Amino acid sequence: MTIPRPLPEGGLAFTHQPAVAEFNVPAKTFVSARPLISGAATGALVFSRAAGEDRVLLLQRAPHDSMPLRWEIPGGACDAEDETVLHGLARELWEEAGLRLTNVVRQVGQEDVFLTRRGLAVVKVTFEVEVETPTPAPAGSSESNGDLEKQVLPEVTLDPNEHVRFVWATEEECTQGKVKAPGSASGEVMDIRFTSEAQRRVVLLGFKLRREDNERSIEG
Repeated sequence: MTIPRPLPEGGLAFTHQPAVAEFNVPAKTFVSARPLISGAATGALVFSRAAGEDRVLLLQRAPHDSMPLRWEIPGGACDAEDETVLHGLARELWEEAGLRLTNVVRQVGQEDVFLTRRGLAVVKVTFEVEVETPTPAPAGSSESNGDLEKQVLPEVTLDPNEHVRFVWATEEECTQGKVKAPGSASGEVMDIRFTSEAQRRVVLLGFKLRREDNERSIEG
């Protein structure tokens, strides 16, 4: 049995938008309102525009795990020790990617029910989230390249017992199921095989919602 990444000093503090307040309850309370459901799980859609366009964080599962080397977003089961479903989301994001949740923006898609290997029904909820990001280099410094507001990708630190690789993928790459391997000078392309069709759909829906938000802000 692997030991999860210890929580950071001071715990995991975050905010959430009113639209997701219904999930700010203990997992036991959440599950009790859903007949035949045995547990709750969450998924985190982490987006960044640091590379000039929206990209989403995808993690590749470890070869010794179920669905070996398939791709997914950070997430997992809520534990009894989690204060709320949203706290379970924050904990999984930290344990799997080393990212601190700062704000839960919204629910993406509908609740998805799946069966565990033991035949238990679990309901999964996916959220778009914001995470702590390194401070941009000051304007005029050698690292800023003259950009006044140079954005920086969040610093991902994987748990090798769960995931072996991560990428920041564009909407087109997720649609096509192919992405350039990070750090590849030769332009190596990897296949993105999601853990499920439901996982692929919710990722693409997340992109769609953000695109619609951007279009509305331009029109406004």
